[in-house]
Amino acid sequence: MPTPRTESGGEGPVPPCFDTSQSRIKTPKGGAVSAVAVWNSPKRWWALAVLVMCVLVNGLDATILYVAMPELVDALGASNSDLQWFHNAYLLVFASLMLPFGVLADRVGRKRLLLAGLAVFGLASGFATVVDSSGSLIFARALMGLGAAIVTPVSLAMLPVLFAPRERARALAVWSAGVALGLPIGPLAGGWLLEHFWWGSVFLINIPILVVAMVAGLFLFPEHRGVREHAFDWQGAVLSVLGLGALTFALTRAPEDGWLSGRTLGGSAIGLLLLGLFVLRERTTPHPLLNVRAFGERRFGASVLALLLVHFAMTGFLFMLSPYLQAVLGNSSLGTGVRMLPVVLAVMIGAGAAERLAPRVGPRGPVVTGLLLMCSGLLVFSTTGVASSELAVALCQVPLGIGIGLTLAIAMHTALATASDDKSGEASGITSAFRQVGGVIGVAVLGSVLSTGFRDDMKPLVAGLPAEAADVAKDTVGAALAVAEKLGPQGRALAEAARRAYVDSMDTALIGGAVVVFVLAAVVFGWMPRGGATPTAETPADPSRPVTEHV
Repeated sequence: MPTPRTESGGEGPVPPCFDTSQSRIKTPKGGAVSAVAVWNSPKRWWALAVLVMCVLVNGLDATILYVAMPELVDALGASNSDLQWFHNAYLLVFASLMLPFGVLADRVGRKRLLLAGLAVFGLASGFATVVDSSGSLIFARALMGLGAAIVTPVSLAMLPVLFAPRERARALAVWSAGVALGLPIGPLAGGWLLEHFWWGSVFLINIPILVVAMVAGLFLFPEHRGVREHAFDWQGAVLSVLGLGALTFALTRAPEDGWLSGRTLGGSAIGLLLLGLFVLRERTTPHPLLNVRAFGERRFGASVLALLLVHFAMTGFLFMLSPYLQAVLGNSSLGTGVRMLPVVLAVMIGAGAAERLAPRVGPRGPVVTGLLLMCSGLLVFSTTGVASSELAVALCQVPLGIGIGLTLAIAMHTALATASDDKSGEASGITSAFRQVGGVIGVAVLGSVLSTGFRDDMKPLVAGLPAEAADVAKDTVGAALAVAEKLGPQGRALAEAARRAYVDSMDTALIGGAVVVFVLAAVVFGWMPRGGATPTAETPADPSRPVTEHV
């Protein structure tokens, strides 16, 4: 057995799939240097700081819009379906296009594509600040999702270009912290902006960050391309986009159309059929966009499922949390941002614990423990009510947040640990895409369960109101409170009933989400093998094969 090579100054064997020391990389000025020269350059840490700025905007956008939902109802007349689409238009495009852009990063150049993604995100953010209708904002959010679909996988794929194997775990931790840092900043910044400016200011905050990142990236990012051996799988990309879109549309419209209506069942069937055709194509084409056979490798498949569950629970929970804090408990926009911090800070605590646990016990134990904490966190929060104290609401967010942080950090590292450098863009695209798919499902399913329950509870309560007022009042809790306020003293009973209806519906959705997480946590436990996540010298990965074939 050959002796495994060790990087200078590093510890332990370096898998052959990470050996890019002989590759040539273009510098920002157009020259070419070896990968080792880039790895030894002090500028790599400045470049990492710019990558953190790139993904910081994604973290901001993950939470800043939640505190703006009541203002969007008032300013744009947004319905509950519109509120879901404000989130899902972003997440759907994000999830659907992340795989293609993860692959394209290895083909057209990571620096070029990353800067283009930042420009798209910035232009879309500027457009979102001036829209005057729900449809226009949904379109702007879709464009922002396009920018995020480029920035996230490509920025992650830059790490192997900038850092030697011995430094990549630290660089990944810093990059992940950039995403996490945006989460607590989002509610606070959004709340403060809404207290002082109009609702469009929550998107305006993105622009200066993106401009600085673009200018700095021009000077700090080296250009790097992976191996281009075959044509791009455009048919697979189209099938995945249309399938996810049809399924999400059907689930989001279900509360209004009826869960057993022809539109809901037909749309769901079309979406599932297209996704089935996507899987079939990816299994049979010689050069797939998504190597579905890779999910037969247990460590990779279980990690991706865990990542999907994290975003299913987190995104669905945050979608329900903001109206509860504002409309039910009566907090201001800034107060809501402050009261969303416990779950976000708990995520960071869980991620910190993951860094210490994973090297000692392997990924399976911490990942499954994190999923069970998420399950218990959803159940615990379902015990809150219309008169819960601030302390109770804060404490009930902690188990969910710790579980999310614990699972997210370890599952992400496990899924990416064996990707070759030339295929790291593809690998990051796969993991990030499934995370966003989880977010789409979380908002679509849990949001629709919430909306269905609220509508059913409100129907008898608004029976005596004019038809137009009744339709508005049963759509969202914020709209119901606005109608109640116009009724004067007679509206107090309607307001209290609307708050109770929202809490009851939220509890149902939380319990349903907990059941989903628990069942699939058992699948992850059975699927993920014991032991570490990195490839060994005895079973080296072949860098010439697609990344997911040796994950």
